[in-house]
Amino acid sequence: MKKPIAVAATAAASIALLVAAPAAQPADAATLTITKASYADKTLAGIIGQVGGFLSGYEFHPTYGANPMPDSCFELTKGPYSGDAPASCWTPNGYPGYDRLGAPNFASNELGSDDDYHVDFFLQHVLDASGPDVSFGDIKREWVEHDVRDFGPGKIANDTMRQDNFYAPATGQAEYNRFFWLTEGYIETETLGMVAPGMPETARALGDRFGQITTEFDSVEWASLFTTMYSLGYFATDARDVLHEAVKVLPRGGWPRAIYDKVVALHAQNPSDWRWAQGQLMQFVRNVYQNDNNLALPDRNNGAAMIAILYGGNDYVETIKIASLSGNDADCTAATVGGLMGIIKGMAGTPQAFKDRIYQNGNGRYINDTVTGFDPFIAANYPTSQSWDSLAALYQANAEDQIIARGGSVGATTYTINGQDIAPPVDILINNYDFEHGTLAGWTKTTVGTDTGSPNAFAEDNGTALSGQWKGTVFTDSSVDEVRLATTVSGLVPGQRYRLEAFVQSDVAARLFLDTNGGSELFADVVGSTLIEDREWVLRSVEFVSGTSTARIGLHMPSSPNNGYAAIDDVKLFRVSQTPVTYEAEDASIAGGDVRTGGSASGGEYVGGLDAAGNYVQFAVSATQAGEQRLLIHYANGTGGFSATQLAVNGTTTARIPLPRTAGWGSFSRNTVAVPVDLNAGSNTIRLTKPADGSYAEIDRIELAPYPTPHTAPLTSVNVTNADFDASGPTGTPSGWTTWPGASGTHADADYTEGSGFTGSNRLTHAKSSPYEVYTSQTLTGLSNGTYTVTAWAMSSGGQSAAFLSAKGYATGAPEMKADLPSAGFPHWRRITISGIPVSNGQLQIGLYSNAAGGQWSSIDGIKVYKQ
Repeated sequence: MKKPIAVAATAAASIALLVAAPAAQPADAATLTITKASYADKTLAGIIGQVGGFLSGYEFHPTYGANPMPDSCFELTKGPYSGDAPASCWTPNGYPGYDRLGAPNFASNELGSDDDYHVDFFLQHVLDASGPDVSFGDIKREWVEHDVRDFGPGKIANDTMRQDNFYAPATGQAEYNRFFWLTEGYIETETLGMVAPGMPETARALGDRFGQITTEFDSVEWASLFTTMYSLGYFATDARDVLHEAVKVLPRGGWPRAIYDKVVALHAQNPSDWRWAQGQLMQFVRNVYQNDNNLALPDRNNGAAMIAILYGGNDYVETIKIASLSGNDADCTAATVGGLMGIIKGMAGTPQAFKDRIYQNGNGRYINDTVTGFDPFIAANYPTSQSWDSLAALYQANAEDQIIARGGSVGATTYTINGQDIAPPVDILINNYDFEHGTLAGWTKTTVGTDTGSPNAFAEDNGTALSGQWKGTVFTDSSVDEVRLATTVSGLVPGQRYRLEAFVQSDVAARLFLDTNGGSELFADVVGSTLIEDREWVLRSVEFVSGTSTARIGLHMPSSPNNGYAAIDDVKLFRVSQTPVTYEAEDASIAGGDVRTGGSASGGEYVGGLDAAGNYVQFAVSATQAGEQRLLIHYANGTGGFSATQLAVNGTTTARIPLPRTAGWGSFSRNTVAVPVDLNAGSNTIRLTKPADGSYAEIDRIELAPYPTPHTAPLTSVNVTNADFDASGPTGTPSGWTTWPGASGTHADADYTEGSGFTGSNRLTHAKSSPYEVYTSQTLTGLSNGTYTVTAWAMSSGGQSAAFLSAKGYATGAPEMKADLPSAGFPHWRRITISGIPVSNGQLQIGLYSNAAGGQWSSIDGIKVYKQ
C-alpha cells in the first residue's frame, strides 16, 4: 500500500498493524511522552552506536574462531572493518569489505555500506514510501525497484523476487532459500524498533514481518526480540532491564528462549567472568543443518549479545568490548548491542571515538557502496551519500507515522505515545519437541505390520537433524507398510484456532498430521523433492480449530507401493488470532477446468482439469476495508515435482506462487500455500491461472483473513519453593522438598543436591552406587483451578527403568502425568515439559521419580510452574 498523504489522529487508533499489533491496547498500558529533541538524539545515537559496534567487532577470526579474544585487541572503531585493526590481532587479506571507514575506498568522513546496516537504512525508505501499515506487496515492490544486493539469504530473496516473481514470506523459507537460518533476518531489521518508541508490540510485528523477507525459523524470533529491545530502549536507563523485559516476546518452548535462560543462569553462577560464560555457552549451542559457517549461527552470536549486556553492567564501552571480542560473528553482535546502548545513553553518553570517527560533528557520511565490489548495497535509484543526521530524520518521520497510526499524537515539541505492554505468545509446550533428549521420550510409534529387526521409528543422530543432533525418523519396509510417530498435547481451548508446524523431510510421501477428535486426521504432505534438492528440510503447517482440549500430532508415513523414510524436527504448536472467510473453487468462475467430486475436498468438490496455459479459477471476494490479507490456497499437485500458479488481484498479475508437490491428485486436507494480497474495500477478484511452464494444480478452496498473529496472554507464575535447589547448598535434605525413599523405605540417601546446576550453583540429583528407587516432591497448594504447565531443565545418564518429571494430585482420581528425562549425559541440559495439567482441586504435586540401577543418575534444576 502506498503511503497515505495524511492520517487523522482521531481515526488512527482504529488502524491495526496487519502483522501482529493488538487491536486494542491492554488497559494498564501507560501513555508515554518523549520530546522530539530527545527522540532525535537517541535515534542518532542508536545509528552511530550500531555502526560503531560494527567497526569495533571481530568477525570469523581465523585463529580465535568461537573463542573470545584478548582485551589488547579491542579499541573502539578499530576492528577489522575499520581497515586499521591492530596488526597483532588481524592480518589484512585484501577483502574489499575490510575498509569500510575512510581511505582508500572512501573519503575520511565516509563509511561504506555493509549488511549490518545497509538494509536497516533501506527499510526506512520502504516505510517512508509505503506508510506505517506496510504490506508484503510494498516490500516486494521496493526490493525489486531498487535491486537490493546482499549476502546469502538477502541475495536469494532478491533473486526470487526479481526473477521468479515470488512474494515474501516464500523468499525467506527453507524450501526456497538455503540460507534461511542466517543472521540477515535480524541484523538487518533491529533498528525498526526505533520507529516504534515505547510500542514494543508494534516493534515485534515489524521485526516479524521484515525478518521473513530473508529468513524463517529462529532468525525471525531473534528479529522480533531485537526490534522489541530497541523500542523499549527509549524509555529505559539500563540495557539489562530491557533484555529481561523484551524476552517476553520469545515463545517459551523455542530455542532462542532457551539461550536466554542459559545465559541468565551462567551470569547467576559466575557474574564476573564473561569469557567463562562464553565458553559454557559454546557447549550449549546447537548446529543447524547445512549451515556453511557455524560461526554465523544465530544462537552463538545472540547468546553472546546477551552475555555482553549482562556482563557489561550497563557500561557502554564494556558492553561493546565484550561483544566485539566474543568470537564467532562478533561484528554483528557488537552492532546489535551498540545500537541498543546508543538509544539508552543518547549522544551525550556515546563514546567519543564514535563521535569523532563516525559522526564527525555532523560531517560524517554514509555511502551506498556501488564501486568496490563489496556485496551489500542498493543497486538502483538510491542515494549514493547520506549524512547521519538525514538518516536519523528519516527514522523520525517514520516514527511519527507509527505513533499516529497506533493512537498517539505529535505535538509541537513532544510525542504522546499510546504505550504497549508485552504479553507472551501462547505456545503449547511439547516435551522433546526437537528430539534432543536423544530418545523418543514423549512420543509413541504405531505401525501397520510388525517391526522385525530395527525399529521403524526412532530418534536418529546422523548429522542431518534440522537443528541440534537428533531428529525423529520413521521408515517403511517389507514388514511395516505404514507408521506414525506421534505425541499427545493437552491444554487446547476448544473453539480456538491453532497452528501446528514442523520441519519435515522425506524421500517418498509423508505427512505432518494432527487429530483432535479421534476421527480423520488433518495433514500437510511432504513428498521427496523440493525446489533445492531431494530430501531437504521444509516447513509444513496445519491450521485448525480445536474441537477438544487435546490433540495427537506428529509424522505419518502412509501406505505406499514404495518403501521410504521421513523425519521430523522442531515441532511447534501455538494459538493464533484469525477468523478466515472460505471461498469454494466450485463456486468460482472457471475457464478451461471442470468441477470434480472428492471425499477429501471441502464440500466434496474441487476444480481440476486446468491443463492449458491460461486456464484459471477466479474468485469473487469481499473485504470490509482496504489493505493486505493472507490468501491461503488449498490445492493438490500430483505432478511429481514443483509446480506454480499465477496470482492476479483485480485484473493485475502480482506474483508467481510456488506449489510444492503433494501426495497425489484429488487429495486435499491441509495442503496449503499462503500468499499476501492487497484488496480494495468492497468487491475484489482473485484469479489463479495455469502458467505456460508445465505447472499444474487442482484447487479446492481459498481462505482470506488478516495475517494470523500469535495469540498473546499474560502468564501467571506459581511460586515453587527452592525451585533452583540453591536455598541450602549441597545437602541430602533440600528445603521445601520431600523425599519418598522407595517401596523398600531404604533409599532416602539416593536424592541430594550437588554442584553444577543449570540455573544456579546446585541441582537436584538422584544417584546411588546400588539399585535404588526414590521420589523427590513438593505439593503446591492454594492454586486457582485451570490449566497449568510445569517445566524444568534436566539431564541423566540414561538406562534407568524409570526417570521422569511427575505431576499428579491435581484432580480427584486423575492420572499421573509424566515427562521422561533426556539421556544425553553430563553436561547436556535439556528442557522437559508437562503441559495441559487440568487442576480442579487447588493443588498440584510435582517431583522427580527414579527407579534405577547402581551408577545410573538423573538431575533436574530450574523448575517453573505457569498457569496458562
